[in-house]
Amino acid sequence: MPKLPIMNSLRHRWKRSIPSNILKAGPVLNLREGEALIATYTSAANKMKIFSAFLREGLEDGDAVFYIYPDEESETVRAKLGEHGIDVEKYEKDGVLYMKSLTEHFMRDGIFDKERAIQFLLNRRSEADNEGYEVRELEDVGDFSFLKGQWQTYIDYWHDPRWFDPRFAESKETVGVVFKPYVMEITAVNLEGMTELRVTELLKAFGRGTRAPARFMDLLENLELFSKSIALSHDQLIGRKILLEFDPASNYEKLIDNLAKESMANVEPIFVFTSNTSPIHAHLAKQPTIKFFLTSVSASVQKSSSENEMLLPARNTSLILDALDKVLEMYVDANVCFVFDILSELLTSIGREKTFAFLHYALDMLSSEKITSLFLLNADAHGVEAVSCLRSLFGNQLNFGKNGLKVVKTS
Repeated sequence: MPKLPIMNSLRHRWKRSIPSNILKAGPVLNLREGEALIATYTSAANKMKIFSAFLREGLEDGDAVFYIYPDEESETVRAKLGEHGIDVEKYEKDGVLYMKSLTEHFMRDGIFDKERAIQFLLNRRSEADNEGYEVRELEDVGDFSFLKGQWQTYIDYWHDPRWFDPRFAESKETVGVVFKPYVMEITAVNLEGMTELRVTELLKAFGRGTRAPARFMDLLENLELFSKSIALSHDQLIGRKILLEFDPASNYEKLIDNLAKESMANVEPIFVFTSNTSPIHAHLAKQPTIKFFLTSVSASVQKSSSENEMLLPARNTSLILDALDKVLEMYVDANVCFVFDILSELLTSIGREKTFAFLHYALDMLSSEKITSLFLLNADAHGVEAVSCLRSLFGNQLNFGKNGLKVVKTS
């Protein structure tokens, strides 16, 4: 890397002023407080990576956590949670983690005890509410083998009106009944081996009743949503530094959405550096999993603009690099994804020399094989020489125009 004077100047002018709360990864699965999610999976999905992240997120935030799992996983589930950083014994001893198999929780006498299961969980919700806890519930019902495949029995339990107790739920005219913000629920179903007709009937049954329509998510669907579009697996994507040249008249933001969904599906934090008026921000802003560093030419100091957004002065590359540095420090052992949609803005606002100095420095910081980064460039807005120099820095290059995505080269 060349020894540019501007880079040394940037190093000396860094100010440790980015609040740490904006650096924390967003909620797993884009699930917000008060929401219910139906997660479907097969053996091809690494469900324990996702479930562990959801449970760990709650435990580390001080939530009361309930996890019901298939009987056949009784000998492995605790070990799997431990592999993903959860001290099960500690949290159970503290009384904030409740774990039982489906049979232990629902069928103590060999019969599905709907009444006991409902009352137990409602009482635990009430206790958590009185003690000021938020609640996370994960019921992994597997393929309903604990009910000998009679999934309708569980659907009756899931739609029971007692879940709509005013202490825990509230009415919304447009959507029916939803949980109050301190209750978050996932019901997971293993669809492997089910016929298409059975899957259709099952998912329709979850959507009936007075409860607000739950969101549905296939844990396998997005695992390689972006990477497969450039003929790679997710593992092959990790660690690449990619230049994406785009036509602003195209729907290139959809490609960034796919990358965000893939990162989320693999439980990898994603951070986006873009303008506060960009199409990418407008397209992705409602996803709480994504953390934004928004550049603004009118801003003179950095400040938090929302829970997952930090506003940065567009011309202050030292603050941009500081934000990047702090993210890397926080996730030193994790796979992390970055999107930089600021190259064109920097070229226009601070000039070519300073932009190239910033880019050299950023690429050096991002050199880890765990870090994936995508740099966007509106090539038509800049001179041929500048664009050619930028291209020379990337072994992986994509182009997204009106005809869609084209792979220029991959290293």
